[in-house]
Amino acid sequence: MDLRELAQRARETAENALKQAEAKISEVRASLDRDQDGVPDQLEGLLNQAKQAAEQARTRFEEFKASLDRDKDGIPDQLKHLSEQVQQAAEQAKVKAEELAKAVQERLGKRG
Repeated sequence: MDLRELAQRARETAENALKQAEAKISEVRASLDRDQDGVPDQLEGLLNQAKQAAEQARTRFEEFKASLDRDKDGIPDQLKHLSEQVQQAAEQAKVKAEELAKAVQERLGKRG
C-alpha cells in the first residue's frame, strides 16, 4: 500500500466519521426539538412555566393591592384609618392644650 492509498483511506475514514457525527447531532437535535421550532422542547416548557409563575405572581400582587384599598380611593384603607386616628388625637391634644392654657391663665389671673 502506497502513501496515496493510505492518505485516501484516512480521508475516507475521517469523512465517514464526520458524516456519522453530523447524523448523530441531527438525531439529538431532532429528539430535543420535536416540534421543530428551533427551541428545545424542555426549554420551551421551562419558559412557559416561568411565564405562568410570573402571571400568577402578578395576579396575586394585584389581589393584594386591591385588598389594601377596598374602597378604591387610591389610599390604602389602613393608612387612611391611621391618618384619621392621628388627626383625632391631634384635635384632642389641641383641645387639652387650650384647656390647660386657659386654666393656667385663670390661676395666674387670680394671683395677680
